[in-house]
Order: sequence, then structure tokens, then C-alpha cells
Amino acid sequence: MPDMDDWNHSSLLGGEMTTEVVVHSRTSAFQRISVIEIGQRRILQFEKTRQSSMYLDSPFETDFEYPGFFHVALAIRSDAARTLMIGLGGGTAAKRMWRDYPAMQIDAVEIDPEVVAVAREYFELPDDPRIRVIVDDGRHFIETTPERYDIVIVDAFHDDQIPPPLTTEEFFWALRAHMAEDGVVAYNIIGSLLGDHSKTFRSLHRTLRNTFRRVWVFNADEGVDAKGNNLVVIASDTALTTDELRERIATRVDGLVSVPGFDRFGENLYEGPIRSGDVPILSDPHTGKRG
Repeated sequence: MPDMDDWNHSSLLGGEMTTEVVVHSRTSAFQRISVIEIGQRRILQFEKTRQSSMYLDSPFETDFEYPGFFHVALAIRSDAARTLMIGLGGGTAAKRMWRDYPAMQIDAVEIDPEVVAVAREYFELPDDPRIRVIVDDGRHFIETTPERYDIVIVDAFHDDQIPPPLTTEEFFWALRAHMAEDGVVAYNIIGSLLGDHSKTFRSLHRTLRNTFRRVWVFNADEGVDAKGNNLVVIASDTALTTDELRERIATRVDGLVSVPGFDRFGENLYEGPIRSGDVPILSDPHTGKRG
């Protein structure tokens, strides 16, 4: 998710200079929300950071790579019937799953009602009973809902930061309490695997490993030490091995998943060392952080 300060008012797209057009801009109770068009792309921006995009002539497609990696959860739970999404954005992930998996019920929790309105008006989020949108704080919802989910997707940001209540072991234990057997968490992090900007990712990785039996990391972008990579972490108590996961990805989960390039996503699975000794397990403030 690049910082919009790095963008000029004209961008090079397909070898041609294309002008940015702001089609909507409003400050909600939480953030500045803008909708920008660049050629055939429509982009949702919070403050200075891109959050979602779609193509005007193909609204289920996006130039963001990382939402496709959420579908790796289907390699573990191909029979998933209920999916929870914490963070809606432009609805890129929600509407794609709604289209691709017609038996799936999707609950999307979004704290900002203005974001919901923008997703419906500008990003063609379907108004359909199979996508239930709940305006609530994600942490509050997971701690109070009676529902149980096969897949939980966490893709929630304020600008480019994950809200701290969605990063702690208490939050992940609450997720577990509302997940079906062999349920899967798909969690998007902006950061780096290695280097000076990796501490947030490594703390979250350590915290997830303290909560779930299996944790895999997919680098949705190039490079391991870039500051702004999308790292999609898949966590579950499944007995599935890494080799079995790769095989299921390579077969597109027996043809179930149609995301472009999905059969090659196994190449993005990071299996190098992830240092954890210098980062804490993240805990709620009243409990402190454990080393």
C-alpha cells in the first residue's frame, strides 16, 4: 500500500500519462476517505495510503496482489461455509469471495460507516443477504458474537497501521473461541520479513505462533526487507503439512479457486528463519507484554 505522497497528480499507466481524478473525498469520524480514479482503476484511499482498488470495466478484479492470498485459507478448509472479515475497505475481498463461492456466507465487520457507504456506492459491494455488513469495532464483535466461523480474514488498518487491539494474544484467543474445527485465520500485515522494519511483523508472527499450531507466511510482494510489503499470514490448528498445502495450492484446491496466478502462490511461501528473540508476544495493555 504505497504512500500517496509518492504519487504525482499524473501517473504512468500502460506507457501513457494518466491523470488522477478525485471523485469523492470526505472526513469521517475516523479518517479522511478519498476515492481516486486513474484511467480504468478506482482506488480507495485512507489519509495518504491506498487501501483497495478495482477496475471500472471489471469490478471484481484489482491490481492489488495480496487479497488473492486470502483464498489460501480454502486450501485448508475447502468446505468453508462461514467467513468473517474484520475490515471491509472497498470490499475487494468480500465481493470476490461472494462471487466465487456461492454457498459461502460472509460477515464483514467495519468500524467506519462512511467506509461501508463508499464501498457500496463506488466499489460495487453487492447488497445481498450473503454479505452481511456489521458496523462495529472488530475486537468488540469477536468478543460478543455467538457465531462460529470457518475462515476469519483480518485486513484492518488506520492509515497503514493495524489497530493495536487486533494484534494481541487476547484477540487471537478470542478468534479461536469463535472458529470452527480446523478454522483458518488469514491476516494481512504491512511490513517486512527481515531488516529494520520487521519488528511489527515478527512480534505478530510470534504472537500467532503462541496461539495456533500452524503458521505460514506468504509474501505477496517482492523482496524480504521492503518496508511496505503485504505479508499474509495463514494460521490454523490444522494437521495439514507444508507440502500438502503447496500441493493444494498448485491444484487450485481441486479447481475451486479461480484467483489469477493462485496455482503459483506456493512460490510466495516464505520458509526462511524468522527471528523472535528480540520481540515480545503482544498482549493487551492491562496484562503487559511478555518477552
